[in-house]
Amino acid sequence: MATSLPNELRGATLLIVDDKPQNLRLMSDFLAEHGFDLMLTRSGAQALEKVRLATPDLILLDVRMPDMDGFEVCRRLKQDSRTANVPVIFMTAVDDTAHKVEGFGLGAVDYITKPLQREELLARIQHHLQFHRLQEELTAKGKDLAQKNAELEAYGHTIAHSLKTPLAAASRFLDILYKFKADNLTDEQRHLLQQASDALAMTGEVVDALLLLSTVAQQSVEWQPLDMGRLVGQALHQLVDLKTRTHASVQLPKTWPRASGYPPWVGEVWLNLLSNAFKYAGSPPQIKLGGEQDGIETRFWVRDNGKPLSEEERRRVFIPFTRLHQERATGHGLGLATVQRIVSRLGGSVSVSAAPGGGNEFSFTLPAGQTVHST
Repeated sequence: MATSLPNELRGATLLIVDDKPQNLRLMSDFLAEHGFDLMLTRSGAQALEKVRLATPDLILLDVRMPDMDGFEVCRRLKQDSRTANVPVIFMTAVDDTAHKVEGFGLGAVDYITKPLQREELLARIQHHLQFHRLQEELTAKGKDLAQKNAELEAYGHTIAHSLKTPLAAASRFLDILYKFKADNLTDEQRHLLQQASDALAMTGEVVDALLLLSTVAQQSVEWQPLDMGRLVGQALHQLVDLKTRTHASVQLPKTWPRASGYPPWVGEVWLNLLSNAFKYAGSPPQIKLGGEQDGIETRFWVRDNGKPLSEEERRRVFIPFTRLHQERATGHGLGLATVQRIVSRLGGSVSVSAAPGGGNEFSFTLPAGQTVHST
């Protein structure tokens, strides 16, 4: 029973390249009956000329031809951006593994051994046409999604940036009000002013986090060897009030392993990981930092003495706006999402696991660089 060709494949254009007229006639008669549009040629040079005028959907290419064999034709097709993605099926009487490997290495999608079996030929053509069309659809959807994501990132950046000025103004007005009216305010009014000020500060942090997220997605940066001790020291200096308030202790390594990246971004990684540890570790927080190099990659970690996260929580923790500690949450759920995006842009990965001896270990990897000693 003849194979029925799907309607969406009818009218697909096939280029058949074979130096034997009888082979061309037999294949063209059979394939034309199934609704294909055909381009026929008896030499590699003619085939290359034809594809310059019209690009086929699939090419059936004989291997053994005078002057220019099928391998050379395929090589030239794959070097041309206009035909590089067109599926090529080799036709050959040589059933040899090395022969086939050479063809696949040149970019062919399949081999058909002569003498050709009609139903097998039709089935292979149908399969590769459908697969190629699915690839094209996925590529088009991927480009469309990337464009929409870029537009969304740009929109979010614009909105966040536009919010900074009114937020700063509102915060300044509250400070002025408190400064000049403090003596005439009741305790309840002072409390409300403080709540308003705290809410504005939190909103400002969200805006700054959103700006950083969008900047990481768009900005091109120059990688440098990292002085990790200096970056960690700067992060701890920024968090000194939180560290003091939570009575946290931090254990640092004597020497940091080498790594490379973009210092401002890696500093933000440490800032967010340490802030997270101070807020959600044990009482008081006991934090240990370290790193180890494994070949071309270096892994850094922050270990705490907090309640171990469940498997479900570990899967969700790097998702934007996720707040696992609702009863203690004072953040916006963007810190660890920022860590994930930065590390990903720098070619690394992030993870969370159970820390040795209890607690949680948040870690990230970066490409290795030169060793830098802490001072």
